[in-house]
Amino acid sequence: MKLTIKTICAAGFILSLSSCLKEDPYFDPAQSNNVIEFANTGDLNNETLPRFYSDLGTLAAGSSTTINININTAGPNMAGSDITVGLELDQAALDNYNSVEGASYVIPPASVFSFPSSVVIKKGTNRIQAQATITNSADFSFDDAYALPIKIASVSDGTPVSANFGTALYSFGVRNAYDGHYSIKGYTLRAGDNVLSGNFTGKTMDLETTGKSSVAFGAAQFWGNGSAVGIPNPQLTINADNSVTVFNADGGAKNNPAYNSRYEPETKTFYISFSWGAGPASRLATDTLTYIGPR
Repeated sequence: MKLTIKTICAAGFILSLSSCLKEDPYFDPAQSNNVIEFANTGDLNNETLPRFYSDLGTLAAGSSTTINININTAGPNMAGSDITVGLELDQAALDNYNSVEGASYVIPPASVFSFPSSVVIKKGTNRIQAQATITNSADFSFDDAYALPIKIASVSDGTPVSANFGTALYSFGVRNAYDGHYSIKGYTLRAGDNVLSGNFTGKTMDLETTGKSSVAFGAAQFWGNGSAVGIPNPQLTINADNSVTVFNADGGAKNNPAYNSRYEPETKTFYISFSWGAGPASRLATDTLTYIGPR
């Protein structure tokens, strides 16, 4: 084979480049540096900040549960010595996240949460799992969207903090005691309509937390033939005496004054009746909802 000077020079350049790549640590993962970062703890929404959401389920008044916070030394090497990682809240990061993403997260009151100010990644390991404790205290508000913006504030051995995963947002939701999946049966009236008026049974309905003592239908009310009523989903507020106020401003839903709408805690059952539009003589639903389990 005839080799030209150009071919020989090109081959020499490639060999030279190959040699450089082997010697340059920036291209060799085995010689790259570790960084300290927040590791995945579940459903990741990688937005302005990495955001991890936790559905904490039903949390009775005064009870607590936890959210996992994983901290990792990412790279080819295990920790060569114990590494103390300092943690703190970052209000500025949360403010920026809300501004960019159009969100309205707030840091909960101090009685609602706690997390350690520092954790230790032990020598010979690469991860520590810390926990934030969430308490349904008297200050807990079901009307607020809560999140903990936590940043890695310090690292004892000087390992750099990840530029992308050095701050993370831990958002969470709590359900009240009435939230859940229910069976529903009842009677719906649409005056003059023998198809839509009538009894229905064998249906289910999710009731979703809207406040400390309120839930809303997760789907539309049923007509007698099982089709959906075209009004916004009603909200049920459970009062101190277990009476229930049914309300929806947009659809005009309100209690039927001739019926004792109530919640029976012993059987976890709602008995409600409400009207809308032209009122109880024209549009009326009377439902029994019995708790099946969590939604």
